[in-house]
Amino acid sequence: MAWFSRFTRFGDVHLCFAQERSISCGVACVIMAAFKINKLRPGVTAMFSESDILARATALFGPNPLGTAGLNNPQMVTLLNDPLWNMPGWSLSTLPPNQVSQRIIDRVGVDGGFGPTLNVKPVIVGVDWHGGGGHWVLVDTVRRFMGSLYATVCDPWDGSVHVTKIKRGATFSYVGQDVVDFDLWGQRNQYSSPSSGGALLGDIICR
Repeated sequence: MAWFSRFTRFGDVHLCFAQERSISCGVACVIMAAFKINKLRPGVTAMFSESDILARATALFGPNPLGTAGLNNPQMVTLLNDPLWNMPGWSLSTLPPNQVSQRIIDRVGVDGGFGPTLNVKPVIVGVDWHGGGGHWVLVDTVRRFMGSLYATVCDPWDGSVHVTKIKRGATFSYVGQDVVDFDLWGQRNQYSSPSSGGALLGDIICR
């Protein structure tokens, strides 16, 4: 898979990493978090490959760290805090579903207007599909537009940004579905049909 540059209606750009394995969404979120946090820090490595992350996960958790369902909650926290990535301080919260949106807004912060945001504070959210199964996604900005708030969700499944309305006191709902993107190169997955879900179990990983 590869990195993809994605532009949003807010005039900003987001780099998204498309996962290379069907169950490596957590690995891809670690890769994106490391880049977004370290990209402006001189002398600090910001770009890592999926093989880099999986090699460290194997050293930490043993052979086949992804198992049959991908990285679990404790593995995600341990891996994100590993000194190799230079971004300590991650912790998992399991909140009532109607508090997840507020936590995203508080930790990521709200930007008004248009244009790029250089310094971001990403969070990683566990999406629980209504049909069963789960998925990790990364939220790197929240924008205010005409009185509403919108989270920019970097989805490692399709390597795209999904602008998702978010509201304080409401469950963070998410729909994975194809969006119009222009790819110069690289391979990524596609949503064959919309997948509906959200942070129904209240899992969110923040710094």
